[in-house]
Amino acid sequence: MTVGYPALGEAFPGVSDPTLSWVTNIFTIVAAATLVIGGVLADRMGRRRMLLAGVGLFLAGSVLGGLAPSVGMLIGARAVMAAGASAIHPAAVALLLASLPSNRLPLAVGIWAVAGGTSSAFGPPVGGLVIEWLGWEWMFWLNVPFCLIILIVVPAVFRESRSGESRALPDPLGGVMVAAATALVTLGIVQSDPWGWTDARVIGSIIGGLAVFGLFVQRSLHHPNPLVELRLFQIPNVRRSNLAMLIFASSWFGMFFGFTVIVIRSWGWTPLEGGFAVAPLPLFAGVLGVLIGRIAHRTGHRLFILPGTAIYVGTTIVLWLVLGDEPNAAVFITGMTVIGVATGMVFPSLMAASISDVSPEQHSLATGINFTAQRVATTIGVALGLTFVTSAASTSDAIDLLMGMVVVTALVSLPFSARIDTRPRGRQS
Repeated sequence: MTVGYPALGEAFPGVSDPTLSWVTNIFTIVAAATLVIGGVLADRMGRRRMLLAGVGLFLAGSVLGGLAPSVGMLIGARAVMAAGASAIHPAAVALLLASLPSNRLPLAVGIWAVAGGTSSAFGPPVGGLVIEWLGWEWMFWLNVPFCLIILIVVPAVFRESRSGESRALPDPLGGVMVAAATALVTLGIVQSDPWGWTDARVIGSIIGGLAVFGLFVQRSLHHPNPLVELRLFQIPNVRRSNLAMLIFASSWFGMFFGFTVIVIRSWGWTPLEGGFAVAPLPLFAGVLGVLIGRIAHRTGHRLFILPGTAIYVGTTIVLWLVLGDEPNAAVFITGMTVIGVATGMVFPSLMAASISDVSPEQHSLATGINFTAQRVATTIGVALGLTFVTSAASTSDAIDLLMGMVVVTALVSLPFSARIDTRPRGRQS
């Protein structure tokens, strides 16, 4: 979808960028609201059954997207796909862990992480290739054969698995509140260009979203079975790592999406070229993350989070100073590679730190908090990146606005990251 966004703009020329952005934003908004619920349903109904149901939903959404005659139907299709993804991810992880003996779990999780990084890297160039050859619709049709393969193979390979304890379904109103709060803030951001940042509708949307989020926090603190167990925020490392993740991920996804639009729209690169140019970002982040995770478990995660953030900010500033209206492929791809390495130091470390002091029986709750923070951050980051890139008068202005946002948000995450301490107890001072 990242490399496909410019193609959607060409396919629907009468649709504004703020409206078109909801094709991307709706996915992460719905995912943020339904991911934890999907995990609980997998435990109760069976992981294999939930995985298959999620793939079925993702398949249905993909078909709707491929057939969509309008942006409105595309947005609806992406919402269906997001609900399917929220069922797939926790069910797949739980099914994997339940299918292997404990001594093989580290290897399995490592392979899973590498698969995630490499698939995220292959996504942009493969998406760019099918868009060039077959059209934007094939961003959706490409999912169909893979979904069908999974629907056939999973029942033959995996046995059903469910939790021994039947957890109650989390607060559904909490999910609605998360979606509403994120959507309102996103609305204010994406409409800031046509309406203006000082317009009452923009200010009202952002303030309204923050108010709904405040109500969600209050409800979660007092609800017997909240969507997100915010009481875990009483644990310092949980609180600090999730706040750092929320801020840093907004920076990263804003840059990833914003730069992809710049290289295709402004520099005139094809979707395939743009896909290959940004591929090092998730590739090195995923592969390096596995290696970093094994070392950080013994040394503490801050040892990688702080240098990784410093490399990320420093490389961004270099790109900010060097790149402009004319493309510079060598500098850009080198920068994406270095930032990918830095991301591999930061993201997995923040995720691991978010569960480091949590009891094993609460790992799923802590993981749910972290994934929800990532989904909200993705939505906000993409909205900011898109707004700055599409509202700028020139490519240089777009880079200035985008890089300024990326650097500032990454630096804001540092005070939280600097206080994370997951070193083995004997090594803490």
